[in-house]
Amino acid sequence: MMNALITSKIILIGASTGGPGIIEKLISSLPQKFSSPICIVQHFPSELTHSFASRLQTCTANRVVESMDGLKVEGGTIIVARGGTHLKFMQEGDCSVIRQTAEGIRNDFIPSVDDMMISAAEMYAPPSILAILLSGIGDDGVEGMVRIKALGGTSICQDEQSSAVFGMPGRAIERNGASAVLSVEEISQAMIRFAQ
Repeated sequence: MMNALITSKIILIGASTGGPGIIEKLISSLPQKFSSPICIVQHFPSELTHSFASRLQTCTANRVVESMDGLKVEGGTIIVARGGTHLKFMQEGDCSVIRQTAEGIRNDFIPSVDDMMISAAEMYAPPSILAILLSGIGDDGVEGMVRIKALGGTSICQDEQSSAVFGMPGRAIERNGASAVLSVEEISQAMIRFAQ
């Protein structure tokens, strides 16, 4: 018998080219003891994701960690996907833990935004998901955004004006995968409202 969908809130952020600086701005704008967990896929090789997580930790009082197998997804924790492995979710009771795997829907980007978002869509109740797609080349994250929006979750794309590269968010908008198209400042406000 399949478990009920997880109803605790989760924020998913996907980015590629131009993403790191934007993610730093978003994380630094959050209040202390932010109540929703945040999972981030930034296209980086494995040797850079640890230093990126360390850099984000200097921007916030909330806990920032690099993903690891079995890590509990809980409020106040910001999880950066480890390079070279996909970040997915596995249910344990009424919460979720990180499951890392080399096998994914996409293997052109590892970690993949699509893999993270689609895994969350299968595990979490749609109203509990806020998916955000930021600046980046290509189309990683588009399928995840389309699926989350279709199921009833919230999907936000960064606007063209504030994106270094409008590839990923632009493709998601074209596919009707965006509930809203917002600037970086507006995305920050939406994250804070969602977590309340």
